[in-house]
Amino acid sequence: MPTSTTTARVRALSAGTERPGRPPVVLLPGLGAPGYLVDTLHGCAAATRSHLLDVPGFGGPGPLTCEPEIEAIAGTVTAWLDRPAVLFGHSTAAQVAIAVALRRPDLVHALVLAGPTFPPGLRRLGPLSAAFLADVVHESPSALPGTVPHYLRAGPRRLLRMIRSAQRDAPERAMPLLRCPVLVVRGRRDTLSPEPWARSLAEAARDGSFVTVPGAHTFPARSGGVTSALITEFAQG
Repeated sequence: MPTSTTTARVRALSAGTERPGRPPVVLLPGLGAPGYLVDTLHGCAAATRSHLLDVPGFGGPGPLTCEPEIEAIAGTVTAWLDRPAVLFGHSTAAQVAIAVALRRPDLVHALVLAGPTFPPGLRRLGPLSAAFLADVVHESPSALPGTVPHYLRAGPRRLLRMIRSAQRDAPERAMPLLRCPVLVVRGRRDTLSPEPWARSLAEAARDGSFVTVPGAHTFPARSGGVTSALITEFAQG
């Protein structure tokens, strides 16, 4: 059964048992909505100790863990980690995961970047809005319970602040600097993380792989089992 803890102000949902030779898995949610990754957490927990972090803190009441910006969240996650882990980041959290791996490469065993945002063409709100509308028609309603309540708690100003922070980021510059293996995963219908962009990130890494799965941008909400299998198999690869 998952347990909920708060360490260094970070709320974490944890499950599974530590196993020799298997690093823990740490899941980071896109736009700060942890609920849609619970199934992925359960899947990862079948293989190793796993944690779903509520950063920057939209998942519950009370003050935020940190400011809703990429670098601030990365600093908080880095401080939370106490051993090498497989770091999974979805959407804007893929950028957070990259930043953590650059800060503390000794704490990141491998990176799994799912639906990484944003290509240069989506670093303005107009094109991003159009891409969002093109994606949302392919999204599963199963993503709503795990995202909408957290977005409502965050409010539009905080969400916009996080989005603008992600738009200012340039993950393509960081990829060649990563020391760990990197897996980039993209949903086939994801218009927020187009295939040429996602593939180029994998190709820019020293040890990068690319996989396409069914679904749109929030594919982990519908395919937690598939997502967790990709994470744990890549970590052992």
